[in-house]
Amino acid sequence: MVMNEKKQAVIQPKKKESDSRKMYVGPSIPGVATQNVVYTKIPKEAEEAKKECPEFINLFIPIKKYGMAEEMLRKKEGYIFSAYQKALEYKEGRKNK
Repeated sequence: MVMNEKKQAVIQPKKKESDSRKMYVGPSIPGVATQNVVYTKIPKEAEEAKKECPEFINLFIPIKKYGMAEEMLRKKEGYIFSAYQKALEYKEGRKNK
């Protein structure tokens, strides 16, 4: 609480906390990330995968943008779809190692 100039208590509205949780909307890649799972922080394995596939990190999105991402995947267009395709290539490359 804060006191105003008339010495009255004033309740200040709470600052909205930003939601740092991210949903992974790419293909499940064992040991890296699982499709449609919400993460409180991006896993270190995903950060490592980003070195080989920079687009991969675009598949971790704020939860409120899930509808937009799902639409891009359904229509097969946009940056989410492109990143999804790159993640599939990365996944296939891991299988062949």
